[in-house]
Amino acid sequence: MKMIFGSKNLLRAGCLAGMLSVAGAAALAQTAGKIPREVIDEASAHGTVLVLVGLKVPWQMEFRLSEDEVHAQREAIASIQKDLLSELKGREYKVLRRYEQVPGIALEVGAEVLAELARSEKVTNVLLDRPAAESEPASSEKVPPQLFKRAASAGTVLVLAGLRTPWQREDQLSEELLALQRKSILAAQSYILKELSGTQFKVMRLYQRIPGIALRVGLDALQILENSPAVTNVVPDRSPRSSP
Repeated sequence: MKMIFGSKNLLRAGCLAGMLSVAGAAALAQTAGKIPREVIDEASAHGTVLVLVGLKVPWQMEFRLSEDEVHAQREAIASIQKDLLSELKGREYKVLRRYEQVPGIALEVGAEVLAELARSEKVTNVLLDRPAAESEPASSEKVPPQLFKRAASAGTVLVLAGLRTPWQREDQLSEELLALQRKSILAAQSYILKELSGTQFKVMRLYQRIPGIALRVGLDALQILENSPAVTNVVPDRSPRSSP
């Protein structure tokens, strides 16, 4: 889910069964904590639900790993994604996104597949995803034009960059899901910092609870933020001196 600073604020296909099956509900009951109540309720109300599925595979933030270790970790993530989809063969579902850097996959599923996810030893947890239409900014520009002007004039500019990673308020998450969400935020921050390598930038703040990062950037780094697939939006930040 995109995080847009200063304002409110991951396609639904055709409907499947209208209610959770008895078998599906029983399977979910046996795996309490893996699938939140809101996911079950959404599937019950709409027939299908958009979910983010956490996968059981050893994982570390990529900036802590060597190049070979990053490659090996990404291969392990791709492998478990493939294994999970093999488990779901013959079921009705849709793959929305496969993540490279974090052990997860985004799916649209009905009650039958939700029950399979609840039973699978490869799945650590399931989070409610959001439709892309709910989180897309109104403008296609991630960086407001005035920020480019200010960077050209002053040399650098303070910005807050929203990062593309699943997110829910922490008071809605279990301890395990909260830890997974914070790891995903750190992974997104690590990704954008690697993209900015070789440009003029300085990290001002790394957020732990929301998918964002505060930076001082030059024009070259600002252009990277504009084109990065990991960035949802960029807004001006305030100087620490002007903060209350």
